[in-house]
Amino acid sequence: MSDSATRMTLGQHLEELRRCLVRALVGVGVGAVACLLLRKTIFQVLYWPLAVATGGRPPGLVTLSPPEAFATVLKVCIIVGAILAGPYSLYQLWRFISSGLYESERRSVRRYFLPAVVLFALGVAFFFIIVAPLVMRFFLIFGQENLAVAPTWGVDWYSRHLMGGAPAEVATQPAGTIPMVRPTWRLTEYVWFVSLLSLVFGLGFQTPLVVMFLGRSGIVRVARMRALRRYVFLIILIVSAILTPPDPLSMMALALPMYGLYEVGLLVAGRGRPRPT
Repeated sequence: MSDSATRMTLGQHLEELRRCLVRALVGVGVGAVACLLLRKTIFQVLYWPLAVATGGRPPGLVTLSPPEAFATVLKVCIIVGAILAGPYSLYQLWRFISSGLYESERRSVRRYFLPAVVLFALGVAFFFIIVAPLVMRFFLIFGQENLAVAPTWGVDWYSRHLMGGAPAEVATQPAGTIPMVRPTWRLTEYVWFVSLLSLVFGLGFQTPLVVMFLGRSGIVRVARMRALRRYVFLIILIVSAILTPPDPLSMMALALPMYGLYEVGLLVAGRGRPRPT
């Protein structure tokens, strides 16, 4: 640890922590305000997978309460602002934490920090560009293709003899062609769905770093992790099924890249020397 850290009293440590947290929160606030100014662009990015899934004709999203649209914009701007201000906020927290670490520990953290940020961004991009349009298309057409249409059994006979030939004018299409399930998605739920899966894929792409850390630190031998491949793949499938929506497309879209990154982590960890235990 540094000499300055050892000379600081408890009160000075708490005061330094308070200053770092205030600076980090200010960074988040500035990022949120910037996102409010760019809110239309941000929501266009969120809508993009739905537009791709429908060939440029996405269904409208509905709000079910007066403040829902306003509250959703605020939440999204705070979340995106926190992400954009993340490097600055993490740097402020790192200034406080690093004063209590040895130089070798600080080097270890710095070694993994940049790859973690890059892999998180790649995971989010992979979800938005590849997975999200496929998932949206699956959910949009599933109900219409698998939950049938309005039946025509006896409709003409009942209409002539029991309804007086004048059925209620509700439908604009004849029975047999009316989809019984039409997608009407709520704005809050759509934004939450996309945001949550973005986080899941970003975290899932951290797999190689976890494997590298376990292998190079000597906590788990690389040869042992290679021998447990089949069990690791099973665990990844289970975790993907829990974290993603209940459809096989989303599960496999997360599980396969995670397992591929697991193999990458094994390859890189195998080239490093674990520390002696």
